[in-house]
Amino acid sequence: MSINEIWINDRQYRYSFYESNHSNAPYGIFLMGTLQEIESVTFLSEKFSEELNLFVVEVPGTGLTDPLPATFSIQDQTEMLRSFIAYMNIPSAHIMAISYATPMAVELCASWDGALSLSMCGGMAGVVGSLRLGTMALLADALRDRKAFAENFIKGMTVDDKSIPRGKVIARSARQKILRHSEKQIACFCENTVRLLAYKPSSSISTIQQPCLLFIGEKDPYVTIEKAKELASQLPNCHFETVRYADHLVHLEHPERTAELMIQLAKDESGDKMLGKVPESVVQAVA
Repeated sequence: MSINEIWINDRQYRYSFYESNHSNAPYGIFLMGTLQEIESVTFLSEKFSEELNLFVVEVPGTGLTDPLPATFSIQDQTEMLRSFIAYMNIPSAHIMAISYATPMAVELCASWDGALSLSMCGGMAGVVGSLRLGTMALLADALRDRKAFAENFIKGMTVDDKSIPRGKVIARSARQKILRHSEKQIACFCENTVRLLAYKPSSSISTIQQPCLLFIGEKDPYVTIEKAKELASQLPNCHFETVRYADHLVHLEHPERTAELMIQLAKDESGDKMLGKVPESVVQAVA
């Protein structure tokens, strides 16, 4: 896996490009959740690349890029993603997003005709209702007490349920990973959390015509079924699904099922939109 860094309009991006062995593979764009980076989603990326010519993208302010001030909105971040798409000469793509990246992916589908489908794992339309105060408390922990932040962040995303495979092991590993994060990654988390707290979906998301799938772990204590369905109801062609024996860390607890769900729309919807081999313009861009 090769990870590349580029600067577009004085903003830092990181990306990895997986060329599919499938002779007629369309493009895919994979966007990660908060406190995730390209290196941590290799399993999913490799699975997606079995069907897609895949770009795994860290837009400015995500992953291991420099923090992006929260004065830039989710919509601004989406425009930065569109700048990347234009730079890479991507004519169309299936969009896949985890958690924090969901609003950006939704805004992209509302503003870019090249989006073919949208698959979302553990996402909702911003931070709403009773979640807001708890999310603000996490910001205070992140700035003052890393150990408390790791503990409370994972506690808010998981449930103690024996039916969840390797639940305790995964939660413990996730806490340890947070403790190892750099100050820059924590700063990115804080800026992105403020950005998400301030996010108001564009009215145009109700006009999205692309087929969409939103799924969550059935026991997710943060993105609950009720909150996820609120987003799904705003998207005209959205199918909602839950994964059994899973919480917000469904992509770690059930990686095979997560990959299967997130790639399904691309497999179903490609049809005559297959693009053939990677065009020379993209080869030159990623070289």
